[in-house]
Amino acid sequence: MGEPDPDWWRTWFGPSYLALYDETLAERTPVEIDRLEALLQLRPPKRILDLPCGQGRHAIELARRGYDVTGMDISPFLIEVARGRARAGGVEVQWLTGDMREPIPDARFDLVLNLFTSFGYFDEDDDDQQVLAAAASMLTPGGRFVLEVINGERVMANFEERGWFTVGKSAVMEARRLDRPSQRMVVERTVSTPPETETSVHTLRLYTGPQLEAAMRKAGFRRVELHGDWGGESLQRERSIVIVAVGSLR
Repeated sequence: MGEPDPDWWRTWFGPSYLALYDETLAERTPVEIDRLEALLQLRPPKRILDLPCGQGRHAIELARRGYDVTGMDISPFLIEVARGRARAGGVEVQWLTGDMREPIPDARFDLVLNLFTSFGYFDEDDDDQQVLAAAASMLTPGGRFVLEVINGERVMANFEERGWFTVGKSAVMEARRLDRPSQRMVVERTVSTPPETETSVHTLRLYTGPQLEAAMRKAGFRRVELHGDWGGESLQRERSIVIVAVGSLR
């Protein structure tokens, strides 16, 4: 298995990523926003930051429902895709290219979103902490931050060195390596979409619910709610982690 580049995330989220996931994720998006609105009892008008926003699927759906939305991502390719789709859909979204570790100057939002396991990409835990601190700093008084991420406890308890699945017309095979002390998983992924095959390597820092709660509090959030998925149920190992963190009142 190859070793991932420490900055693998700068280039991995490009045309190949979009070709693999785009159609499947588009079908899920309206339902995911329905669940987000239900969990938070969210209604427009609210200022929302989608961080990172990828191809803009959540940001565009939120804007379609009447929210004031900003989407930021480090991938210029995905930002251009998002901008084109918003224009085609007749909705207004402010699109920014930037690093989610760095706050947007003078920006304040009622809600910041980090969805679809877009957390844990960096080589150092301190960088993940910077993401949380940046989100906290951009909230209005009492604003909320929502993090949706894979449950690291589940992955580590059921770890398999190899796996495969299908996405649309593509077959995906993965070879995995887990370093338990650091809770980091390296994945070598081979995507076969006849007649082409492409292999890439990425890494993910696996977090448990209590670890994320501690990190949130360190970042300055005054209240942290741990949920197992979008229904608001209590966190269990078998479910993804959805965290709603409330910022300071100042």
